[in-house]
Amino acid sequence: MKVSRFFIVLGIAGLFLAPFASAQMTSPPEWKPLFNGTNLDGWHLKVPATDRDVPSWAAVNGVLVNVPPSEKGRHGVDLVSDITLGSHELFIEFMVPKDSNSGVYIIGQYEIQVFDSFGANPPSKTDCGGIYNIIAPSENASLAPGLWQSFHAIFHKAKVDKSGKVLQKPRITVYHNGKLVIDNQEIEGVTGASLNKDVIEQGPLYLQGNHGMVFYRNIYYKVIPD
Repeated sequence: MKVSRFFIVLGIAGLFLAPFASAQMTSPPEWKPLFNGTNLDGWHLKVPATDRDVPSWAAVNGVLVNVPPSEKGRHGVDLVSDITLGSHELFIEFMVPKDSNSGVYIIGQYEIQVFDSFGANPPSKTDCGGIYNIIAPSENASLAPGLWQSFHAIFHKAKVDKSGKVLQKPRITVYHNGKLVIDNQEIEGVTGASLNKDVIEQGPLYLQGNHGMVFYRNIYYKVIPD
């Protein structure tokens, strides 16, 4: 019987991630979890699954694991939170294998790049910790591939009137592994592959799953004043 690559790699990932099963963060009361560590409740696929768009996410030992298919013409599907957010803080831990690639999309619009950028100096707008193709991180805070890393993002939503006119651009601060790499900067436009091409005030978190293997855990948010 043929066993799919997804379940083979998932089994290997389960063995690899077993030591991290107890690494759940104890969060202050005002922080709320977006991932329960057990299953995909509270999340949905960005697009319906097809033979080409293959479901590639699973919860393993408290970790959200993405294993996209390797066959040409097939790829994983992005994962979108059911909850929508406006101005908020986000804390998320991630791990990428060598040369892998993913992204954390704030309100579905602005991608904090997740990439194996270890040793890239100076970092560019496409390196880890930056807003993809819009804002480069001020320094490269990336750890070696295979190590757990973290983002702490502080996002202040845009203000848009009923006609769609942008009255105030969104702003973001990003700490990558505890280092300030983006300091309260305005975001000009939206990232490619955003859920909406317009500037909006609220949206879900989404995790990019169509590029490479990636692991996430300890995903927490806190609503903040506008």
